[in-house]
Formats: sequence, C-alpha cells, structure tokens
Amino acid sequence: MQTEYKGKTVLLLDGYGRQIPSILHQLHELGCVVTTVCESKLDVGYTSRYPQKRIVVKGIRENKKVYRQEIENELKRNHYDILFPVLEVATDICIDGDFQDRYRNLKIIASSREAFLKAYDKQQTMKICMENQIPCPITKMDNETMEEFLAKIDFPLVAKPRKGSGAAGFKRIMNRKQLYKYLADGIIKVEEYVIQELIPEGALQYGGYVMMDQDHKPQSTLVVESCRWFPIDGGPGCYIRTINHKAMAAYSNRLLECLDWTSFGHIGFIMDPRDHTPKVMEINGRIPASIKICEWAGTKPVKNMLDLAYGKTLTPMKKRIPENLALRYFHTDLLWLIKNPNRLKAKPSWFYCRKQRDYIFSWQDPIPFFSYAIEHILTYRKDMAKRRH
Repeated sequence: MQTEYKGKTVLLLDGYGRQIPSILHQLHELGCVVTTVCESKLDVGYTSRYPQKRIVVKGIRENKKVYRQEIENELKRNHYDILFPVLEVATDICIDGDFQDRYRNLKIIASSREAFLKAYDKQQTMKICMENQIPCPITKMDNETMEEFLAKIDFPLVAKPRKGSGAAGFKRIMNRKQLYKYLADGIIKVEEYVIQELIPEGALQYGGYVMMDQDHKPQSTLVVESCRWFPIDGGPGCYIRTINHKAMAAYSNRLLECLDWTSFGHIGFIMDPRDHTPKVMEINGRIPASIKICEWAGTKPVKNMLDLAYGKTLTPMKKRIPENLALRYFHTDLLWLIKNPNRLKAKPSWFYCRKQRDYIFSWQDPIPFFSYAIEHILTYRKDMAKRRH
C-alpha cells in the first residue's frame, strides 16, 4: 500500500454511481479514510466494504439545494482533507466560487469552474470544436437562425439537452414539420437543446480518457471503443475495450488543452460511417462510470487527481497502454443479450471473456454488484422511460 495519502480523510460524493467501486478501491490502496454520501442503503457506496463511514440522505439526486446543504452540514460536523465529487451536479456544487471561498483549506477534486461550465454545456463544446478544427457533427449555433441552419443540413436531425448525460432527453427529428411541432409544443427549447445532424445508423461510439497536468498538458491518454450499448437503439456502452487510435487521442488532448482543463477528463466520440471521421459528441463533466478501465490499464487516475490537488507535478506516462482490455457492465450487457435479435452475430462474442473485467464487480468487494442489481431492478421502468427517443 502507498503511504503518502495514508490517513487523509475523504468525503466521497455520489455514492450511487457505477464508478464509485473503482474510486473506493483506488482510495483504499492509497490508505485514505473515506466517508461516502449515498441516497440509499442499496447504493454501491454504502454496501462496499471500503468506506469507514456512510451517510444516507434522501432526495440528493433530484434536489440540488438538499444536496448542497447536506455536504455543508457534513463538512461542519467533521474534518475532511479532500472533497471528491463524481457526477456533474455534485461537481457544480463543489466548484461554485462561494463554496470554494468558504472551504479554502479543502482539496476539491475537479478542474476549474470555467472549464467545467464550458464542458458541461454541449453547445459550448461544439463551438470550441469548430473553432479549433476538431471534428464534430454540424450543429446549430446560437448566432444563426433555424432557417439558416436548415439550409446547410439534411434531415434527420437530433436534439438533446445541452446539459445532462447519457441518452436522457434525446429526440430524433425526421422532418421539418416534426421539428417545428416540437418547438411549438415546447418539447424542444432552442436555448436548452443542442440541435445537430444525426450521424447515420451503424456509427460506433468511442471515448477518450485523459489526465491533464497542472499546465493543461496530457499526462496520459487512453482510447476505448464501445462494442455494445443499451438500449440497443442508442444508450450508454455496456462493453468497451481499449484500442490504439492516434487521431482520436490527439483530438481528445487538443480539446481539453483548448479548455485549459486540469485533472481527469472524458470525451465522447462517434465514428461517422460516411467518411470514417471520429466526431466529438460531448465532454463529460463527471468522472465516467467506466473509469475502472483506466485503473486496470495502469494510468492511476485517482492518485493523479490527488497529486494535482496537492500541487504535485505530474509526469507523462511512458508505458504504452495495452489494447483489447475489456470492461463489461454486466447488468445492461445481459439486457443487450436478451433484447438484441442479432445477439449471436456480435463481435466480440458476448460469451468471450478473456482480458475482461466488470464495471462494478470485484472479488475483493463483491456485494456492490448485487445491491446495484437489486436497486436498478426496482427502477428499471423509470430508467428506460428517461431514455426513450
């Protein structure tokens, strides 16, 4: 066990996230004393064996004010060295200027507020891409009218919330009549949605995982392809694997450099089958659910995040990241197998298990895998309703 962070007290937020088991394991390996903030006793941050303390607060997922108040209450009750937000809402709370002024001695694991807000807004991300010759879908900009945008693009289109994650709020628009009906009915609000070309079916999804140092330069870059996703008509990846793709790595690095990003960043890409160009879809303002792939590949993301928070200099990773390391989200990958009529034609095969780990399960800490399954069986219909197109 490394000892430089041994005994450091960490308040780890968003205890219901799939990325929490990997983060907890990495903090445990560093010797940290961790308290998790959860919403349910079924949350992975509660059922894991690694936290020394667990807090359960109802309503924190839906109510930002309740969440912020609970964070501040816990910081008043107990001393913490490190505050570790994971998802976007918690990160937004923790990097608020007023919040940071009140807790100056607290090490907050996040990039700057300015960079985060640009990344959180998909419209801003598209604007930065276009200004810096980074491929992205043709997107309606704020300074052009709808008719100006439609004059340079063909249907179908896609609309999705500027702020948010996953496939929630995604709308496929087949023609002009449908677009203007959505606008008239208030289903799509131009100021709240990104409206852009729909990349044709068959497009594959990719991700760039980058650790940026104190000078906004990449310390390590890892690229993955999403081989399967659920829902099968468009949703988060349920089976990803590492690949060597120099262009996508370079685009990931350049985009985060343009943002003056520090710490860990994740960029979502889609491969346009018309010209085989990888196009940026979004920057995740959260730590992705699949961060375990970085831990497995040896990039040490949590240690690097702590090193940056404590003002330590990061050095570029010289070791080449192995290809074909696979990460499976078994819970939705099983649903993929059940729902997909082409299940037996998949490559790699669903039954192929070499060089593979699970998002949540580990032999050292197995209970979160089962508590997560129980929790999401109970919310399955609600979860799927959010992702309807």
